[in-house]
Amino acid sequence: FDGRTVIEDFSYIVLRDDRMGIVGPNGSGKSTLLNMVTGQTAPDGGLVEIGQTVKIGYFSQENGDMDESLRVIEYIKEEANFLPTADGGTITASQMLERFLFSPDLQWPPIRKLSGGEKRRLYLRRVLMGAPNVLLLDEPTNDLDIQTLTILEDYLDEFPGAVIVVSHDRYFLDRVVEKIFAFENDGSIKQYVGGYSDYSQTVA
Repeated sequence: FDGRTVIEDFSYIVLRDDRMGIVGPNGSGKSTLLNMVTGQTAPDGGLVEIGQTVKIGYFSQENGDMDESLRVIEYIKEEANFLPTADGGTITASQMLERFLFSPDLQWPPIRKLSGGEKRRLYLRRVLMGAPNVLLLDEPTNDLDIQTLTILEDYLDEFPGAVIVVSHDRYFLDRVVEKIFAFENDGSIKQYVGGYSDYSQTVA
């Protein structure tokens, strides 16, 4: 980052049901902020405090360490066999895969036989299967097809936790978030209430 300050004098307490969108030019530090939240990048100054009950799920721009010799269902079950639901029930790994367009016959091939888009969808499914209560999504609309994004949007409607999204996709932000945090050229981050359309009208 050529020695400049990426984030200057920023402080925020993430609330339980926050729906936050992070916007700004490429290279402004959006992904760096997410990496600091997850502990993958240490801040040069200040600190990031994570509550004892916080469980972070991070859908990054990479698929993580995906063992492509595993079968689809095995990869998900490595994370969990069941996912608790808001009503006190559970959903099996197989049911969660079906919800994200992996029919039963698509759950048994090895991951290496999936397309790039299917691998991204599977990686998203694994992140959600970890039952996070803070979900970070870094540019989710870059690699996911429209049908998967629609399913994700519906899933987030009932997600029992905070959602923090880095995205350039105006529609997705309008659909999902209620606050916008905008990176400015001087390294500051300004907060706006509403979705992306509200933000764009404010700064127009």
